Amino acid sequence: MIINVSSPLRREEVKQLLLASENPKYTYIKNKTPMEMQFEVVYPEGQEGDPISATKRIIKSTEWGKVLNIRVIEEGKKYTW
Repeated sequence: MIINVSSPLRREEVKQLLLASENPKYTYIKNKTPMEMQFEVVYPEGQEGDPISATKRIIKSTEWGKVLNIRVIEEGKKYTW
C-alpha cells in the first residue's frame, strides 16, 4: 500500500523512524510537497495489518511524536476530518 505522511515539523526524523521499521517495512518513494512524504508499506509474507494505524503508532511512540501534528492517508484517498 502507498501512504502519504504529512508533518509540518520533524520530517527527516519521521522519515528515518519509518525507514528503520521492519514490521511493517517502509520504502521511501518521494516528497509529494514540502510537508508530505510518500512511502510504500509492506507487511511480512503471511501477515496483514493496517498501515495507517501502524504508521501513527510508530510516530506517536516517540517523545516528540506524542505532540506532533501528523496526517497519514492512503494514496488516492480524500482526507476528511
